Amino acid sequence: MADAASSRRPPPPRPPVPIALWRELYSAAVEFQQLAPWEWMADADILGVNNAHGVRLISVLGANREVFGSASYRGTVGTNFLLELLAGDQDPEDTETMYRQDAVLVDFVPRKQLQEPDEILIQQMRFQPAPGSPKRFPEFQSHRPGYLPWFVDAAEARMILDDIRHLLPFARLLRDHPGLYDGRRREDEFPFHPQAPAGELTAAQLEWHRMVPAPPPPEPPPILAEFDVAALRQARRLPDRNWESLTFFGDPLVEEGVDRPFFPHLSLVVDERTGIVLAVHLGQAGWTAAQCTAAALAGAIQKHGVRPGQVRLDDPKLQSRLDGAATLLGLEFQVVEYLPMAAAARAAFEAHGPFL
Repeated sequence: MADAASSRRPPPPRPPVPIALWRELYSAAVEFQQLAPWEWMADADILGVNNAHGVRLISVLGANREVFGSASYRGTVGTNFLLELLAGDQDPEDTETMYRQDAVLVDFVPRKQLQEPDEILIQQMRFQPAPGSPKRFPEFQSHRPGYLPWFVDAAEARMILDDIRHLLPFARLLRDHPGLYDGRRREDEFPFHPQAPAGELTAAQLEWHRMVPAPPPPEPPPILAEFDVAALRQARRLPDRNWESLTFFGDPLVEEGVDRPFFPHLSLVVDERTGIVLAVHLGQAGWTAAQCTAAALAGAIQKHGVRPGQVRLDDPKLQSRLDGAATLLGLEFQVVEYLPMAAAARAAFEAHGPFL
């Protein structure tokens, strides 16, 4: 379990990126900014790239006049997220959506919004943004599931540079051929161009591919080394007493050896009848919601010496990932629409600010 000192540690340093690479990336970003492809491209005008940097689905941002830039959804997790978002299976208004993204983001922001390391970098390079009023500066962010958006590392910087080099000719092609997507399924059919073109891109060079979300990876086993699992499984079961279990993301923490702040899963176990909080467990970096839930339930059984008739959850996906915990701890799970006691406990926790 994360310790209280995690909330007081200074953040890890910015990953090292060669200054020559920064200069190249900032120069490409200015060219992208001057082209301003958000003037004719929608968020759903997706470009696919598959090369040495991996598979990405790249979206130009700015049609809604809020965020201007691009987002590159990478790998299985990132592309799955975007495919589900386009299909309506991810709620963009859900407050936990940001915790599930695997992407790198280019955004153009006013100078006052830059973080201190970015301000130091642009001064070191004597960087000048694209003309305009107000002046906007490139900001590059790395998003990983469960982690605070962070500074990009050298590999990510090279990937963003490669993405911009693909986006520039593609955006010009779409500007000159607005019917490029006619007859295509925008939610799961995308144009791919595996190599950055030497000159202007033509429609004939694009390869169209259908994509479907890949199956999620297997759930890792529960992390219960601190418990006597055999003893917990033998604890007396109370058929007429049910528990509610709710798992959500807590405030970001810094953990030694982890390269960026992370959002820990926080699991509550609450007695359905009385509303008494039976256990609280704060997960470590990299833990899944199911692993944190299992640890919280094990802690509740150990502390109170009994097992419930049922454990009520409000997430069917979480239930499917708790099969291992159900077997190890001798628990039965049921999905319900709402967990009133657990929701009240969560509200009380959040009303008091940081959890640690």
